[in-house]
Amino acid sequence: MNKLSSPTALCLLALCLSTGSCRQHETPRLEPSLQEEEETLSHDRYVLMTYKSTTIPAGPMKGQSQEESYISYFDHLPSSEGINNILERNTLFGRFGADGGGLLEAHGRLYRFSNAVNIHTRGELLINNPVRLTFPATAQAIGERAYLEHESGGFSQTEKNFVIGEHLGFLIQPPVLQNDLQVVTFDPVTMAKLPAQILISEADKARIRQFILEKTPALTGQQLPRVVLGMKLMVLHHGALIMDAELQSDSRTNLSRDSYLVAYEAMNGGRLLGLSHLPNTGRLGTPSELAQYVHDEAGDLYLLAQGGDLLGFYQNSLIYRIRHDSYQVDPDWQVKISDLHLSYPARFNGIYAYHGQLLTMVPTHQLSAVKSKSPQDEWQYYTIDLKTRHAEPISALRPSSAFRQGVNIATVIDDRLYLRYVRTSSEGAYNGYYTYDVATRQATPAFSVSLQSGYVADFKKITLTPHTR
Repeated sequence: MNKLSSPTALCLLALCLSTGSCRQHETPRLEPSLQEEEETLSHDRYVLMTYKSTTIPAGPMKGQSQEESYISYFDHLPSSEGINNILERNTLFGRFGADGGGLLEAHGRLYRFSNAVNIHTRGELLINNPVRLTFPATAQAIGERAYLEHESGGFSQTEKNFVIGEHLGFLIQPPVLQNDLQVVTFDPVTMAKLPAQILISEADKARIRQFILEKTPALTGQQLPRVVLGMKLMVLHHGALIMDAELQSDSRTNLSRDSYLVAYEAMNGGRLLGLSHLPNTGRLGTPSELAQYVHDEAGDLYLLAQGGDLLGFYQNSLIYRIRHDSYQVDPDWQVKISDLHLSYPARFNGIYAYHGQLLTMVPTHQLSAVKSKSPQDEWQYYTIDLKTRHAEPISALRPSSAFRQGVNIATVIDDRLYLRYVRTSSEGAYNGYYTYDVATRQATPAFSVSLQSGYVADFKKITLTPHTR
């Protein structure tokens, strides 16, 4: 990767990125004599996402803190120490999001995901808006192709959730009172809205409502007119769309501490396939928490419930399963946080399946009642054997950080398992990725990132084909 050869152009670019509102005719152009020849890269793209906290210097939000995200790529597997990726010209700048964010990998394509706002190339604000990352054949900037909701080409500010299939993307947002509840579809390559949809009929809403009230009699008599789907969980599972369900008051309050799941056929007009109940799980998560579900090599789906209140500090967090040939929760397989026999309230954070093991993170002590925006060395990596459900810490790694919930804790690249590892203390400080061998339980430093680039948030690899550019 080559850096810009003109310091002036670099300063102008930095100013552009900081405002997030550069218009096309204002983009600085290099003189022909200063332009670099475009270097054709290999088809592989190793994509790194980092974030860092900054203070807004001016405007109505002056003095407030925000997380800035940086997404850049390499055409080779990084193996250096102190990589600085944010000054390269292929870096995509944005906002990280209030509850985190990350990269969603689906069928050879990459999408960015956040449940707050991103600064788009034209300055629009996106909330949980599907955005596909595009990569050129040469060492140029990452592009974005966004799902547009309005005929005028605009975005709404409505909270939404989405998931990507091979041929269809699915998107849902909270219903307005008295309006239809539906899952819309879009093309995962062009991001164009499609006419196909899953309409949640009045009969389905009545069946979902009856199921919730039967499972949780304490809700009987409460004023809960709103049926809401897919705002905390949305995942594709062998031809089905699995979503959370809840009943809400007019003030959008969910009065139940239980969790409920619905399964719909992932096709036009899809029918309701099944309903599941998870008692006293507190909450499933938030839409930005990409690490709350994963499929293993057998096709079984493992999911994470944060537990407790909105902060999730009660002893009821659990990992549960939906078998590959089922659309309902498996009653015979669960791992509860209480199974670890800790002496303090705790919860699971993140989930990843690899070679018969689940990887997750567990706090080393009782967490603060206030969410921390800064990483703290209070989370220990654990493995859970899928057959025996035995959980034990990864002793090769000392406790590290888990920024909010919206980052992926692990990834497999070139047949090697990489663990996100951010340790901020003076003893053993590290910001990058380790490789981990589940057979030998050995962890080895892979590459680290300079704090000038911020903390690592995600790491993915894709191989470019005509449909991924």
